[in-house]
Amino acid sequence: MGYYVRAFCTSTTVPSMSEVLGWVQGHNSNISVDQSLTSIELNDSQWKQIALSYKQGKLPILVECNRDEGKEDCLMKQEVSEFLDRLGRPGISFAKRGVINHLKKTAFIIACQLPTADIDDDGYDANGCFLSYFVQHCGGMIQADGEGFYEGHKLIVKLE
Repeated sequence: MGYYVRAFCTSTTVPSMSEVLGWVQGHNSNISVDQSLTSIELNDSQWKQIALSYKQGKLPILVECNRDEGKEDCLMKQEVSEFLDRLGRPGISFAKRGVINHLKKTAFIIACQLPTADIDDDGYDANGCFLSYFVQHCGGMIQADGEGFYEGHKLIVKLE
């Protein structure tokens, strides 16, 4: 089982990988698409999976883009439903209400599987920079396995 960090995005437009990489590389990150493991056209916004390299000799970060395909059983809707179930009722928590509302507006999810057995601080930083693009340009909210939901660098709703 992998360790995932996700961006739940409310934008209806998925950016091309060349857009994302251009922004990320402009922010001093050495991320690139591992072409030996990925066969996508970088200018195509219909990408589904990529492998991101951040350092020579380190395993790549595996990334999936799960979209709302209009069917109730699509993976994106299943993931949103799972997280809504895990969150439960919001009670008096404004933060939890905000997360629930955000999840209900999600149009696509960027899920990054981190190779925990072979990642270093540069990898965590690269992943953070990559997902920052989706926060800033696609209405993304970050969720990390075993931690919870974030607003910026602040954990706002904890999930086990």
